[in-house]
Amino acid sequence: MPSDAEALERVKAVLPGITSRKMMGEYLLYRNGKLFGGIYDNRLLIKITKLSATLLAHCPSDFPYEGGGEMILFPEPYDAGLLGKVVDGMCVPSTD
Repeated sequence: MPSDAEALERVKAVLPGITSRKMMGEYLLYRNGKLFGGIYDNRLLIKITKLSATLLAHCPSDFPYEGGGEMILFPEPYDAGLLGKVVDGMCVPSTD
């Protein structure tokens, strides 16, 4: 099932300044030009990194689509502080 624009707006409401790209009915999410996750079937999934795995250890993992890589499912309602901390840590701007 493709994700709807309302799911994207819910994420953007707690993460101002992110950008997105629609791909095959889903949304890829970026901050500072770096991919940190996406919206798949109206679910916010975060890439697994050392930081995200540590800060989101209490969250379940799931797959964005059949054959896709495992990601962290960030549950609603979104904790803006925690989500911002994870995304900011994953998407530090390049200094070059």
